[in-house]
Amino acid sequence: MKYYEDFLKLGCFSFEEAVDVVGLEATAKSLLQQYTKKGYVVKIKKGLYAAVNLLDREPVPNKFVIATKVTETAVVSHHSAFEFYGYANQVSYNMTVTSESKFNDFDFNGFHYTRLQPAVSCGIVNYPTGECVTDIERTVLDCINDFEKNTGFEELIQCISAIPFLNEKKMLTYLEEYNKCFLYQKTGFIMEHFKYEFDISDTFLKICKTKSGNSSRYLMKGISKDNMDFNNNWHLTIPHNLWRNTVGGGDEDAEI
Repeated sequence: MKYYEDFLKLGCFSFEEAVDVVGLEATAKSLLQQYTKKGYVVKIKKGLYAAVNLLDREPVPNKFVIATKVTETAVVSHHSAFEFYGYANQVSYNMTVTSESKFNDFDFNGFHYTRLQPAVSCGIVNYPTGECVTDIERTVLDCINDFEKNTGFEELIQCISAIPFLNEKKMLTYLEEYNKCFLYQKTGFIMEHFKYEFDISDTFLKICKTKSGNSSRYLMKGISKDNMDFNNNWHLTIPHNLWRNTVGGGDEDAEI
């Protein structure tokens, strides 16, 4: 167990980091094979390992640290970031990782790790405990942008409702980098609903409306003709009684 304490300090580590600890590539490869058989470390995926706590035989790093270590550009994002901050309403066994570097989806210790291509590079926080996570404003915008593929609308609103504070200046900065008319449109529509909860300014909403362009769009796919309303303020076709099954501020289907 000569190097176990070193691996324990690393928690989650790459093969290259193991080589740095041991000194030689061949020795590191042989040692990791031995330690894996003995249960001192566990292989997460090719080239990535975790030290094991010998008291409970569980991997030392949490799922957020593991997600961060998948690639050099990996960031915990979307619903997984909401979960990291404690704002997720639903338990998920899917870990969403935005990463410029590609990796194949994989399963480890009951969780499925999947990659999304990052749309922007802003709003990332590195925590001293080893996690790299999108900040809450970036997380909100990522989830609004991808809610049909990631959270679903109801869970998105539940998560936003749990947030105590949003910095609208940060959101505008990130929206500018996103530079997507539809995202401005959806964000303005949703933030208007939470106007009083987050003290959203009229200036913020005006910018979102201006940047939305003149196109009328569907908030989500699959809205049936007998279950749709049109929001004149945001030029969005939305499901009837959209807010009925969600929590949060604002009047139900206001300004339709």
